Amino acid sequence: MTLRHRVLSWIAEHDDSWVFILLYVGLGLVLSMTISLFWLVAVVTAHGMLEWFAMGRQGIRDHRLGRVLWHLKLDIGLTLVALWLGLYIEVIFGLAGLGAMARAGAQTAARTIAWQRAIRGVLMTVDEGAHVVKAVVTRGGKKRPVETVVVEVPDDRPPWRRPWSRSDKFAVVFTATWAVLILLAPVLTDHTVGSALAVLAADLHPWPQD
Repeated sequence: MTLRHRVLSWIAEHDDSWVFILLYVGLGLVLSMTISLFWLVAVVTAHGMLEWFAMGRQGIRDHRLGRVLWHLKLDIGLTLVALWLGLYIEVIFGLAGLGAMARAGAQTAARTIAWQRAIRGVLMTVDEGAHVVKAVVTRGGKKRPVETVVVEVPDDRPPWRRPWSRSDKFAVVFTATWAVLILLAPVLTDHTVGSALAVLAADLHPWPQD
């Protein structure tokens, strides 16, 4: 087997590869916590590119972008949670009775940033832990081939047009909820549209200044 064939085979089966899982978990968690959320988005995008090429290897051409986004819907939702936190952190602190203290000065502002990163770290850890659990369940659920041959007609419809599983429903509702909350930030928080966009831009900057 040539190196090229091995690489292409790995791309086609990357979701079952522990190398991919460990890289995805490690890079997503470490880079998002230590640098910025831009790198989490970059890691998720890289995963999407692998899915795109894997589908091409399988001969899938129709609705390929939609299929990739569907596969990554939970990853996108958890990324939106991290972005939501940046917009609503003052509201969260206010509910916790820390709103006045959060405006007290530079030292407290630094603590606010530290708390924000800590909370995001917990969210990202849960996110990446979910990938590990999913991989373990998927591998453990594989069964040996049965001798009886059952001929099934393949369902070529896009996955969102097939019956949704409970996890599909959860992921769609989860992702849509956080997307709506981000869009409503100028209504539900003290942010204007401009300041909300500025917060998102700062969170998604590759090399933050703070």
